[in-house]
Amino acid sequence: MQARLFTFEKYKNVIILILMGMLGLIVIISTAFVAWSLVDKLILHFDETEFQTIVIELFGLFFLVLVGIELLETLKIYTTEQVVHVEIVLLVSLIVAARKIIVLDYTKVSVDIFFGIAAILIAIGVSYYLLKRASTTTKKHSR
Repeated sequence: MQARLFTFEKYKNVIILILMGMLGLIVIISTAFVAWSLVDKLILHFDETEFQTIVIELFGLFFLVLVGIELLETLKIYTTEQVVHVEIVLLVSLIVAARKIIVLDYTKVSVDIFFGIAAILIAIGVSYYLLKRASTTTKKHSR
C-alpha cells in the first residue's frame, strides 16, 4: 500500500511539473503577445477613434497574463507545501472577475449579468475578508 501511495505522489508531482511548464510557456507567449499588441495597436496602427476599445482589449490581455502568473504561483506553492492556499485562489478569482468587468461590452450585456458579477464579487470579497480576519485572530491567539 505504501509503495502505491509513493508512486501516486511521484505521478502527481510529474503531472504538476508538466502543467507548470506548459503554463509557464503560455505565460511567456501571452506576455509577448501583449507586448506585440501594445506596439501594434498604439504605435504602428494607432487609430484614435478606436482608442477606448484598444485600451480595454489591452487591459483584458494584461489581466489574462496576471491570472496565468497567479496560477503558476499557486502550482509552485502546491509543489513545495502540498497545500492549496485559499487566499491565493480567492485573489486569482478577484483578478478574473476584474478582467471580466473590464472587457464587458456594456452596451450588449443585460442587467442580469451585472447583478451576477456583483454577487460573485461580493461573495469573493466577503470570503477574502473572513479568511484574513480568521488568520489575524488565529495569530493573536497563538501569541
